[in-house]
Amino acid sequence: MNEEELRKKIYEILGLEFGSLSNEGGNDWIRAKNQAIEEYKQIEFEKLKNVKSTDYLKIDKNSEEFNMALNSKFIETSNFKILIAQRNDLTNEEIDKLIVFGNKDILINLAKYQKLTSDQIDKIIPNSVFLTKKNIIENQELNSNQKEKILDLMAKSSLDYKELINKLNEA
Repeated sequence: MNEEELRKKIYEILGLEFGSLSNEGGNDWIRAKNQAIEEYKQIEFEKLKNVKSTDYLKIDKNSEEFNMALNSKFIETSNFKILIAQRNDLTNEEIDKLIVFGNKDILINLAKYQKLTSDQIDKIIPNSVFLTKKNIIENQELNSNQKEKILDLMAKSSLDYKELINKLNEA
C-alpha cells in the first residue's frame, strides 16, 4: 500500500472527504492509520494463505500470484522470491525488486542465474555471502572496481577465500 492509498483509507475510516483535513495528525488520525495498516496486513496474509502450490519458475509473470510474491514485503514470501530469482525471463526492474529484498538466498540465485548489470552487481557486493561472491565471480562480468571491492571484503573476512581469490585474479 503506497502513501496515497493509505491516506485515502484513513479518510474512509474517519468518514471524511479525502483531503478535507488541514492537519493530518492527532490521535484519531493515528488510530485510523494503524487500523488501515492492520486491515492491509490481514488482506495480504489472506492472499498468502490462499496461494496454492505454484511453480514460480513457470507461472505467467502477469498473474496475480507472481506479482503478489514479487512485490510483497512480507517475509513469508521469501521462498517464492528465491524461486523467482531462478527464472530466465526477469526484467531489470524485477531483479532490482529482488535485490532490495536482500535475502541471501535470493542474492545467491540472482548471481547464479541472472545476467546482472554493473549497478546490480554493485548493490549485491556489500551484502554478499560466500556463495554470492562465488557466483558473481564465476557467472558475472566484473569491472576492476568491482573486483577490488570483492577482494577487500574477502581480505577482511575470517573465511578462507583462497580459491575464489585465485579465480578472481585469473579473470
